[in-house]
Amino acid sequence: MADGRPLRPKVFGLGLSRTGTRSLTTALHTLGFDVAHYPCDPGTYQALVDGTARFPLLAERDGITDITVAPYYEELDLAWPGAKFILTVREERSWLRSCAYHWERPIASKADPDSLYVQLQRFLRAAVYGCHEFDAARFARVHRRHVEQVRRYFDGREGDLLILDIVGGQGYERLAPFLGVPIPDEPFPRF
Repeated sequence: MADGRPLRPKVFGLGLSRTGTRSLTTALHTLGFDVAHYPCDPGTYQALVDGTARFPLLAERDGITDITVAPYYEELDLAWPGAKFILTVREERSWLRSCAYHWERPIASKADPDSLYVQLQRFLRAAVYGCHEFDAARFARVHRRHVEQVRRYFDGREGDLLILDIVGGQGYERLAPFLGVPIPDEPFPRF
């Protein structure tokens, strides 16, 4: 027990952008897990640049979701024994349409071009997608490769990885048992 609460495993959402990561984050909060969705702070940025997966915010938080941790699942697995990993997936055509819409707005228009947010977003887009602008063929390849690599890495470790299709209708009925907590009596969040 820590601070009167039972110790819980770290939880990492490995889904790519637009696969239900915000919905997953909200659901994890409902289940009592204090996770950060796409954190943007100096410590997170430095951990990403260093490639260490030693995110300072994990000293206080239960985990991280979104592409912040998607490329670092192996390092996170080594750094946090017993952690739970959730790969959110989505039907490819629907995912590509959502990404095309999401990427319409240039990164530099979201904040001051020299801001940490813009630097972090440029870094993550390059690290995960290999580009800063939407390219349907490239995104499809990245998506397929990411899902296949995560599945292969966790092969035979079903208790450590949950593959969850939130957009396709999956929710608490799979997530709560995977995390060893009761299923809440409320609808799964969908953003």
